[in-house]
Amino acid sequence: MRFIFFTLLLTNTLIFSTNASANEGDHQIFGLSEYVYIEELDVRYKAKIDTGAESASINAINTQVEKGKGDQDDIVHFDLVLPDDTLKSVSLPLSKHIRIKRRASDYDEDEKDYSRRPVLELTLCIGGRSHKVEANLADRRQFSKPMLVGSEPLTAFNALVDPSKRYLQNKTLCPKQDNPEEQEG
Repeated sequence: MRFIFFTLLLTNTLIFSTNASANEGDHQIFGLSEYVYIEELDVRYKAKIDTGAESASINAINTQVEKGKGDQDDIVHFDLVLPDDTLKSVSLPLSKHIRIKRRASDYDEDEKDYSRRPVLELTLCIGGRSHKVEANLADRRQFSKPMLVGSEPLTAFNALVDPSKRYLQNKTLCPKQDNPEEQEG
């Protein structure tokens, strides 16, 4: 009888620990970095998972907003910086603008302490789950990752973050095919 009890206890422990490694209940467990596929842009980025940031941010330069005529939406024209550092011209409807507080080292005393960024509604896919979230456009070329995923998208994904791990979610569960530039790192 002890043997059966021990076997059942061991089996339950193994099953629980296996499920907890990538998904805990209905939570997705993200590492400090994850691959994120953006459906509207047909691109996959290595993203920094940052619970201290609020929104998502993607690598874009040369942003210009064109006012919509009448009832038409305003349109944001920008150059998306792709993972291989090439540019792709994109135009999408503007959702809104947000103000992002700038780091003190990024501006002089006579400059504003915030930057104004255009925001788009984009569908992100991580580990086979997709959610429409707001993402702002920023020049992220000086950062280690071309995309940042903050607390609001993490909440949409019902995600928990394990900062001791990286790339816990299976990138092949989202539509984009593998690129040779996508080395773990």
